[in-house]
Amino acid sequence: MLGRWGRLGACWLLAGALAPVIFAAPPPAATNLTVDQLDQLLKQTHGQGDAKVTRQITGIKLTERASAERIAQWEADLAGNRSRDALMVVADVSAFLAPPAAELPTMPAPDAQAQQQILARCRDYVNQIVPRLPNYFALRTTTSFEFTTAQKLVSQPLADSMFQQKPGPRVHYLALGPAKSSDSPEDQFFWLGSYAEEVTYRGGTEVVNATPGTNGPPRSPLYAMSTSGDFGSVLEVIVMDFQEDQIAWDHWEQGHSTQVSTGPLAVFRYAVPSERSHYAVSYPNEPPNFPAYHGEVAIDPESGAVRWITLLAIDSESGYFNESSQLVEFAPNEIAGVTYICPVHSVAIVRFFEAFEYENTAHTPIPSQISINDVAFTKHHLFRSESHILSGASKP
Repeated sequence: MLGRWGRLGACWLLAGALAPVIFAAPPPAATNLTVDQLDQLLKQTHGQGDAKVTRQITGIKLTERASAERIAQWEADLAGNRSRDALMVVADVSAFLAPPAAELPTMPAPDAQAQQQILARCRDYVNQIVPRLPNYFALRTTTSFEFTTAQKLVSQPLADSMFQQKPGPRVHYLALGPAKSSDSPEDQFFWLGSYAEEVTYRGGTEVVNATPGTNGPPRSPLYAMSTSGDFGSVLEVIVMDFQEDQIAWDHWEQGHSTQVSTGPLAVFRYAVPSERSHYAVSYPNEPPNFPAYHGEVAIDPESGAVRWITLLAIDSESGYFNESSQLVEFAPNEIAGVTYICPVHSVAIVRFFEAFEYENTAHTPIPSQISINDVAFTKHHLFRSESHILSGASKP
């Protein structure tokens, strides 16, 4: 499920003065690169400073999906945090693309009966196994990015401040560098921040706890959107929504877990019409919308466990259109000596369009703004109470 903390033209940043940090030297124009080409480029930058490498990464558009193993290798060789942030957003945008053809298993497609058996195992997994997951904690770390212009980013909090009684706290953001492209030459990559919060999966529900290391309430995000359902309810919604004639075989992919091959995954493509949709897109102070959506689901053919799922929903509100893309990845995690399939990573991307631009058939619509959240789930551990018996304690 996707929720908005603010809509286009409103502010999800706290109102107040902003302190931009912008690299002076522009990078080269955006380049469409394959995964191997980006690998070669990053090898050429080895030993260069963080700022210089960052400027070379911004503006790159991958034409293929980069695997988690390849991304981990790249991150390990980068010089600093800013270049890693730039790489993160480039990799997140590629997460909805097909992997390089060389990485796909050369296996024949399963016949119709085998496909139905895989889908039946998936339904059993979602309907029977996911609800029985134990109560456990995970640390959720969200990093937020924006593709927009500096003028829009600065003007939004200033406009929003008119509706506040007093100035908000000072907000810092970082421009990683221009995201040069033929469509939006003035757009830049903006890093808006990163924060961690502990999330409890309890009784099939996600509960956000106090920020680790503090005694206060959960930290309020500064971002344009938030998501929920990563722990399993998004799977339940999708499996409930699509009918047999709305999901079809697509291809095999090689599965991985902690950089170890886990065998091929069966990838199916699905579509859900609006009249069957239970996927909620919500705006502040308004009832949720349930738009049509489509995407892919990767299934372990033996167990039926879902290893990753994507969806794309198109929605309109107050004269604007937006495309909401969401990816959730799952992997085996050992919790209290037992291995469970848990969320490990998710990506949410929202592209905002003005209505006139979105409905213009003369060219591919150009978004006026793009918001990206990268979410990592770590430190999975069991939720349980503990008691201690003290011997020799005196009576009250």
